[in-house]
Amino acid sequence: MANSPRQEFEKDIEQVRTMHEDIVRGAGGTPGGTWLFFSGLVLAAAGLWFFLSNVHVVTRDFGMFSGAFSRGMLGGGMPAMSTGIVFAPIFFGLVMLFYDARMKWGWALFYTGLAIIVIEILSRIQFLMDMRTSNLLLMLGMVAAGIGMMLRSFRDASQNQPGDTAGGTGESPQDKASSG
Repeated sequence: MANSPRQEFEKDIEQVRTMHEDIVRGAGGTPGGTWLFFSGLVLAAAGLWFFLSNVHVVTRDFGMFSGAFSRGMLGGGMPAMSTGIVFAPIFFGLVMLFYDARMKWGWALFYTGLAIIVIEILSRIQFLMDMRTSNLLLMLGMVAAGIGMMLRSFRDASQNQPGDTAGGTGESPQDKASSG
């Protein structure tokens, strides 16, 4: 006996409903982890915000390369070297590349100069923290707790913990899987 159009329609609706439930599951495809994930995200973000709001960023007078020239680490000990010397390799590399873009030495000088500039900028940055240890521990604890909550939200809440019985029936999960 063939199904009526209404039964076919209800069957199709049920298939769409089950597909929707599969798609709209919690964090990581597990049931019920969405709120735990977002509350952990808020907690971790708040801890990072408080931590980063207490870090002060300053720059030093000299970086790695310009400091080496001015302090005399490369010999000579010039009193006050201009930091413009770090732009020399990239300048000469660009000159060579505009003359002939196939010159490997031009590309090598360009990339070396670019690396020197990035290292010079990053070596001038200095981070200072002025806070109590208890505040620091509280902020780091907030970040750690938030990350833990986010990771916990990816676990399947329908799975039983070790030592629990499966669904209160007295069967172990292996027995339930082999019998079903």
